[in-house]
Amino acid sequence: MKFDVGISGVAKYREEVTGDTPEVIKTKDSITIILSDGLGSGIKASILSILTTKIAAGLIRRNIGLEQVFATIADTLPTCKVRNLAYATLSILKIQDNGRAHLIEYDNPELIVLSNGNLRPIERRKRNIAGKDVNEAYFEVGIGDVLLLNSDGVINAGVGGIFKLGLGEAGLIENLKSRSLLGEEVETIADKIAELAECCYLCEPCDDSTAIVIKARPKKHAMVFTGPPGDQNQDASIVQKFFGSDSQRIICGGASGNLVARMTGKKLKTSLQYEDPSVPPIANIEGVDLVTEGVLTLNKCLEKLEDYRVTKQINKGSDGATLLTKALLKADAVVFLMGTAFNPAHEEIMRSLQLKSRFEAVQSIENILSELGKEISMEVF
Repeated sequence: MKFDVGISGVAKYREEVTGDTPEVIKTKDSITIILSDGLGSGIKASILSILTTKIAAGLIRRNIGLEQVFATIADTLPTCKVRNLAYATLSILKIQDNGRAHLIEYDNPELIVLSNGNLRPIERRKRNIAGKDVNEAYFEVGIGDVLLLNSDGVINAGVGGIFKLGLGEAGLIENLKSRSLLGEEVETIADKIAELAECCYLCEPCDDSTAIVIKARPKKHAMVFTGPPGDQNQDASIVQKFFGSDSQRIICGGASGNLVARMTGKKLKTSLQYEDPSVPPIANIEGVDLVTEGVLTLNKCLEKLEDYRVTKQINKGSDGATLLTKALLKADAVVFLMGTAFNPAHEEIMRSLQLKSRFEAVQSIENILSELGKEISMEVF
C-alpha cells in the first residue's frame, strides 16, 4: 500500500509566519511524517521548529532509527529555563508499505487513527529517551485508514470562547464525519481542518494551527508510451503490452498516438485549444487516460518536475505538460515504454529550441521521480 499526505494550516493572528513545521520523507518502501511546534509564536518559534524538523529529517534520510533520532534532538535542543518547557515539540510517524507503523510523540497532541470513519485507539507506552518523557506506539495501518496529526492549535481551537475546553479530538472527528469529509482527498481534508480551526478562533487564531492528513490506499501504477518502436514488427507487441496492465495509460507523442489508434481501431481526437501557448494541445483516445504531444511536452514536464523538486508545488493548469507532471507525481510506480524510431523533424526542433531529445528528457524525468521515491523502469523497443 501507499500513503497520500495533505498539509494545511494557519498562523497565529497578526503573525506573518507559523511556528509549526511539517516535513514528509518518502522512500520506495516507507513514508515518514514529522511535525514540530516551536515554543511561542512568530519568527522565534518558526526557527526552533524548523531546526528541530530539519535535524530529524536529515537523520532519517540517513536511515537512523526513530529512537536515536529523538535522542539526538533531545541532546541538541535545550529546555527553556523560565517556563521549564522544551523549545519545540516533536511527533515522528514512520509507516512502511506493509502497514507497520512506529510513532514517537513528544508534547504534541496524540495521533488520531480512524478506521471506517471510527476512532481506533492505539496502545501507547511511556518511555524516557535522553531524559525526555515520550509516548511511543507500534501499530498497523490498513487500506482506507485516515490518520490525523495536528498541532495543539487545532485541538485547542476556540478554547475559552465558543468552546470551554477547545474543539478537542472528539469535536474534530465529529465535524469531519458530519460533513462527510473523510472520503475526500487528503489536501481537501487538511484545508477543511485548518478552516475549522480558524473559524473556532473567530478568524483571530490564538495559536499556530497545522493539520496533517494521511490516508492509506492501494499502490498506483502508470505506464507511459512514448515513441514508436524502431522495428515496425514490434508495433503490435508494444500496444499489447501498453493495454495489458492495470495501470493509468499515458501516451506522449503524435506518432505514438497514431500507432495506438491504428492498432486498436480507435479514433485519435486532437484538441485545438491551447491551455498554455508553450505546450501543444492534448488529444483523446478511448481507453487511454492521457494523450499528449511528445518532445516539447516531455521537456516542459521535466521543467515542472525540477521546479517541484524545490518548491513541492505545481500549478493548477490543464495543459498537457501539467497534466503529465501531475499524473507522474500521483503514481507510485511508473513504466516507460520507449520507442527508438527516429523522427527527422524532431532534430531541427530540438536544435532551434535547445531541447533535450526524447530519450534524454525521459531519463532526466526518471531520475527526478526516483529521487521522489517512485519505482521506475524502462523498456526500450
